[in-house]
Amino acid sequence: MGYQIDSHRLLKTINKDAFELLEDKTRRNIISILKENELTAKDLSIRLNVSPQNIYHHLRKLSEAGLISEIQEKRMGHIIESYYTATADTFVYHEDEMNGSDVHGFLDVLNGLNELGSKVIVNEENAETLMKMSQNKSQLLETPNPLENICGFCSFSGLFMKFGPMNPILLTKILQFNKIINMSDDEFENAITLTRELRKFLASIKEDEDPIIPE
Repeated sequence: MGYQIDSHRLLKTINKDAFELLEDKTRRNIISILKENELTAKDLSIRLNVSPQNIYHHLRKLSEAGLISEIQEKRMGHIIESYYTATADTFVYHEDEMNGSDVHGFLDVLNGLNELGSKVIVNEENAETLMKMSQNKSQLLETPNPLENICGFCSFSGLFMKFGPMNPILLTKILQFNKIINMSDDEFENAITLTRELRKFLASIKEDEDPIIPE
């Protein structure tokens, strides 16, 4: 049967188990090869100089994790060979992403600021205010879902064809900077205003400096 490339193939989110599978060099090499070619286990065995039994073991693990898929079968004499391909060009792992509407998460942000030496007042009211202000700014700079809206042209660039997992922080920054480039002047000025308001709020919740006690 013929194989049609999925229009959402460029990027794919993966879970922690799949991410850990890619710590193995042989599995990374298999994925890298299958991004460019549709090959059988025998083909991979020859290319990587690894025993067929070993290759089959890795293929089973990668297939179960959704990192590769069997796309077709061909009869070679009395043997039926399965052909495999990678399910994405870049795999993105961001299981630990913070929920943007989690007040408790922003309490952690405030505590983190204290750890860095920027002493602020930590309470739920300040955390909720910071959350709402951050949401307003994030909505203005909102980037497209990379699994659905990233342009097909970008899929052929060297960066997006780079073997993953791609650092999610890097990916987010790329999309954010692209958003900034394409903002109107009014949208940009609005972003500056929101940033100024956010900075003003953070300054307002800083704890007073310890008073100097005369000797």
